[in-house]
Amino acid sequence: MAAASAPLANEAAQRYASALFELAQDNAALETVARDFSDFGKLLRENKELALLIASPAFGREEKTKALTEIAKEAGVSDLLRKFFGAMAANGRASDIPAAQNAFDALYAKQRGVKRAVARTAKPMNDSQRDRIRAILAKAVGGDVDLSEEVDPNLIGGIQLRIGSQLVDASIATKLDRMNTAMKGA
Repeated sequence: MAAASAPLANEAAQRYASALFELAQDNAALETVARDFSDFGKLLRENKELALLIASPAFGREEKTKALTEIAKEAGVSDLLRKFFGAMAANGRASDIPAAQNAFDALYAKQRGVKRAVARTAKPMNDSQRDRIRAILAKAVGGDVDLSEEVDPNLIGGIQLRIGSQLVDASIATKLDRMNTAMKGA
């Protein structure tokens, strides 16, 4: 995952993601759509020009529709997902694509019985650390865990883990804040 948090899905993004999920399920294409959507989401996070295209009101619906469908075609995205991007852009919802991807991922993870977790650290984790966190979380939740990572240098060190609405904050920044508050109250 990119350094910034995944966008929260607004109501429109949720509806679009649900519709795509149902269509993909009906067409036995869930795995393909999930993989393609994830790849496209990564492309969006890495390509500033593409991110600007979908977010900027300077580009009209037609321009966004044409550009997104062409980019999706070049990226080898499935027809269903390419049409989905076109529909979102044509309806003035291109900027909701990242949030729709997040909502779709949540639906797909729930359907597979996978718990989603986010690990925030001050610097990127190595494979050993990542595997250890996954194993600990899988044992704690009693099943598979889809671990996303975020890097936030403001944490200084340590880790913050979020599974659903639960947050375990073992970051140095939080510990320092607690110490500061305690010292002020003394």
